[in-house]
Order: sequence, then structure tokens, then C-alpha cells
Amino acid sequence: MDLTRKQFLRGIGTVALGGAAVGALGVPAFAQGRRFKIANFYAGDHSMNRALRQVFVPKVAEYTQGRLTISVHDNSSLGSEKELTEGVRLGTIEMGVTGGLLSASLPKLALLELPYVFTDYGHAWRVFDGPIGKELAAEFEKVGIIVLAWVGNGFRAISNGVRPINALADTAGIRMRMPENKVYIETGKALGFSVVTMPFGEVFTALSQKVVDGQDNPPPTVLASKFYEVQQHLAISNHIFSYGAISVSKPHWTALSSADKDGLRKAAQECSVLQRKMLEEDSKADVEKLAKLGMKVTYPDVAQFQKATEAVRATFGDRVEGGKDLLGRIASS
Repeated sequence: MDLTRKQFLRGIGTVALGGAAVGALGVPAFAQGRRFKIANFYAGDHSMNRALRQVFVPKVAEYTQGRLTISVHDNSSLGSEKELTEGVRLGTIEMGVTGGLLSASLPKLALLELPYVFTDYGHAWRVFDGPIGKELAAEFEKVGIIVLAWVGNGFRAISNGVRPINALADTAGIRMRMPENKVYIETGKALGFSVVTMPFGEVFTALSQKVVDGQDNPPPTVLASKFYEVQQHLAISNHIFSYGAISVSKPHWTALSSADKDGLRKAAQECSVLQRKMLEEDSKADVEKLAKLGMKVTYPDVAQFQKATEAVRATFGDRVEGGKDLLGRIASS
């Protein structure tokens, strides 16, 4: 039976205090036919969840011969991004789409979401599929999360209900929601916004009630989350590439047989191929769809935005051990 968000959050307290869901050896005890939950904060129609349902769910069942099945919990139904990430770390959620929020405890991850470090999708995937991707996966494992495949949310655009953004000067006075992530916060401030942080699941209501004026997310997320209903302007700034990882809690991973590990990883990698393809297609088509739905789309002077965020890149490059070297390797990939 699938958990409700209330049941899940109540379960976190139980596990944190008493370890009730963990066996004496520190790993989950389960029989064949185990169902893994995979949680994420994306809308049900987002490419992430379409790919999970079309590929990951059936392929896991196929490759493990039914010993392992998957239930998808989208739209923050098991908690905010922060809560579900912590759930995967603790093992109260078996799987999740995790990402940049881990940079609070793994500073190297912050470098991947610095403004304007990726030029396009091809550049991003070369980095994540190469040696740097392996290094990042090792960082995730330090906090108990195993990366099975890299996926993406895409290049972020800026929506708001105040005015069209054509240049840096147009951002002044706009209250911009940003994720609870230092890179995003500093990027928003560098671009001239008044930054307000909140979980993704609260954004639509905050926009509709004018608690904030705008938010930044890739166009497919703007469409899938129906932000166009409460926002009039969309600026294609492509300022940050948001990545994600199809991930599994390490205790649950360790308890799997070698065959089921192979099947789970293979299914995740096949899922990532479709998700990336869908994401790139959606990123182009969805801007046109949003315009037809009434959003006024602008293409601001990116050179101004790049220059305004130079100090953000430099600060985090200096702050993180080996940061300058990693940024150089990303640029040359």
C-alpha cells in the first residue's frame, strides 16, 4: 500500500528515534516481492515522471523478474525536496530523485549549479556521463545515497508577474522565490532580485497570493506546474542548469542481490535516456506552448547576467577545495 505524506512524515520520526524500520545489522530486512517507493517533487506530467512510469517501473519488474517493483510518488506527495532527500538518506524512503540540496553537506556539488557553467545540454551530459559524474556519485555515497543514473530538470528561466525582463535593470524590486540552496540564493541576489526561499511545493500558492512575485525554473516545469496561471512574464535566461539523480538509499541498495542491483541500475540508466530526450524536446516546445497560453516571453541580454554573476562563480570556486580545478574541467569538457 502506498504511503500518504502524513504517514511518511510520521514514519521518519519513528525511524529517527528508534530505528524501527532497520534490522539489527543496520540494513532493511525484506522478503522477495519488495516494493520500492521513488519520491520526487516534480509534477506528474513532467518528463521525470513520464519517464519513470514508462520505462523505470516496467523495466525494474522485468529485470528483477518481479522480485522488486516500483511505485512513483510525485509532486512532493512524500514531502518537500528537502524532506524526501533526508528520507532517502535515512532509508525511510527507498529511492528518490535527489540533487543540489545535498550541497549543504557536500560543497563540491554546489559547483555544478553555479550560474552559466554549462553552455547547453550536450555539455552538461558530457560532464555527468564522464569522470566528473563518477566523482559526484562518490560524493553522494558519502551521505548514504547511491546514484544510479543522472537526469535533469533543465536550464532555468525566470517567470514573474510584475514586468517583462529584457535587461538586468528590470529585475529590481522583484521578490523572487529561490530554492533553499546557497548557490541559488546568491545567484538571485547577484541578478538584483529580492530573494525569498521556500520549498517547491509551496510556490504556486505563494505566487497566486502575491507572497512572492516570481520564481525560476525550466520552461517544462513552468508548464507542468501551471505557473502560467499566476505569472504573465517569462524570461529565457538559462542561468542555471538543474540536474538530478535517480538514487537509492545505501542500506536498501546493500541488501539487494547482485542481480537485482544490476537490474535496478540498468532500468535507471534506460530511464535516464528517455527522460533526457523528453526534457530537451519539452524545453523547446514548451516555450511556444507557454506563449500560446498567454505568457509574454523575452530573451534578455545573457551577457549582462553572466557578468553580474561572475563573483558568485569566483566565490564558490575559491570556497570549495579543488573548486577552481573542477570548474576548469567542466569548462573544457
